[in-house]
Amino acid sequence: MNELEIIKRIAGKDENAFRELYEGTSKKVYHYLLGMLKDPRKAEDIMVDTFTEVWKCAGKFRGDSKVSTWIIGIARHLALKEFGKKKPVTNSIENHLYSLPAKNVAIDSFLRTELLRKAMEKLSFSHREILELVFFHEMSYREISDVLDIPINTVKTRVYYAKENLKQILENMGIGRDDI
Repeated sequence: MNELEIIKRIAGKDENAFRELYEGTSKKVYHYLLGMLKDPRKAEDIMVDTFTEVWKCAGKFRGDSKVSTWIIGIARHLALKEFGKKKPVTNSIENHLYSLPAKNVAIDSFLRTELLRKAMEKLSFSHREILELVFFHEMSYREISDVLDIPINTVKTRVYYAKENLKQILENMGIGRDDI
């Protein structure tokens, strides 16, 4: 069943359709929120709020984007409201690990993950967010444009500069391209 059919069923208050959507998207939404908030409890709370909004607003979904993009947009909006309440706490390695594909590397997987996480933390919020959407949530530039409500050319520019900044941060940490 396609996403649009599931949303239509949810708009009709079909709990089975909602459960199917939740099971298919909740992990992705949680990891996105965890990357933003750096707090597992807050990420869980906002994820619940996000899916509550999905349940209430399914009938308003216009189909202009993928359902998962729409849900991430809701989660982002709620997380940004949370930012206004309190600054996010510093992340710990137990809270959120990024995994990199294994290639012939000089550094073991755990250390690479920790080094990348530390480097990502040094990026500005907008650069960290855009790289997480591209690499960890595998969104297209069009989807990111929809979620962030910015022009696609701004997405492309931000990705370029975010990659350049990350590369510079890694170099400053003494990590070369062959190390990760």
